Amino acid sequence: MVGRHQHVFPLALVAAVTTITGHDAVNQPLQAQPSPTIICRYDPSTGIPNPLGMRTFITMTEANGSTEVAYEQLGTFVPGPVEAVLTTERALIFPDRSIDRVRQLLLTDATYYRELVGFDDPDGFAAVNDTLICRAEAVASRPAASSLERSSASAELPDLGGDIPRSDLPVLGGETPRGAGDGATPPTFYDTIAGLADGNYRYISGPADARAYSDQELRSRGGVLFVFRKTDDEIIGSYSYIDGESICVTGRVSGNTISGQAYPDDGVARDLAENFTFWGPATFLRVRRTRGDEGGRYYSSATLELNDFSKINAGSSLPPSSCQ
Repeated sequence: MVGRHQHVFPLALVAAVTTITGHDAVNQPLQAQPSPTIICRYDPSTGIPNPLGMRTFITMTEANGSTEVAYEQLGTFVPGPVEAVLTTERALIFPDRSIDRVRQLLLTDATYYRELVGFDDPDGFAAVNDTLICRAEAVASRPAASSLERSSASAELPDLGGDIPRSDLPVLGGETPRGAGDGATPPTFYDTIAGLADGNYRYISGPADARAYSDQELRSRGGVLFVFRKTDDEIIGSYSYIDGESICVTGRVSGNTISGQAYPDDGVARDLAENFTFWGPATFLRVRRTRGDEGGRYYSSATLELNDFSKINAGSSLPPSSCQ
């Protein structure tokens, strides 16, 4: 992990000890009653868009009278001969300040927010502040303010898996794909397409072994390939029946579902209105709302479900840079 913490103020611990004296009693300190820990963070279940994007989060934690504001960017793919993922983590710590007072500071003084995120944001903290949901955690023994308990933003992301109809197309041999079968463990965020680091990927319908597949082997097995590029929550890729028809799909990803538009490579599209129709014999890609002129027609609404796809080696073909 690559990251650093920035402390705006030196952290000072102040211990207040009160003694009581009575008949035949020994002087002893009073034990302060711990206060609940308050955590404010973005909650994706509200349906409100995250102003920081799908892979960046700000979490505020108040414990023992002090507040920490954590800025976290999830992994980004770093190109090179060896796969690497870059993460960023920064924090501001405000000793002896409540969450309410710190939120007001971030709203009124742009310096704090700029130092936290590391760049000038014209929208400032206000857009983030409007999406924060605060909850009080159960009272428990807690460390001193200098070691505030951190809560990972990614741990709050919902289970984005789900069951979808399976295709009768041939599949590669291997383990059962994620989300398939009775009693399967629900996927975490990092098991989904949305949880991938930015980069280029190739996925095949059905299960696959953790090894490289040649183009000849894929052609002999059949099925559907999806070669795509992921940038934050944006996807652009080529969805094709192996050695057959292909269509460019672009949109935003949530879990293993991509919602956007689909552009047939030959520019020929069926006349579709509001009802979704499967593109080809498989049940993964649904399209509707045909638009465009003859020879350049496309589907302005498309949904691609990738729950039953498996990641394989990237191969020699790059994903498209544009669908239009």
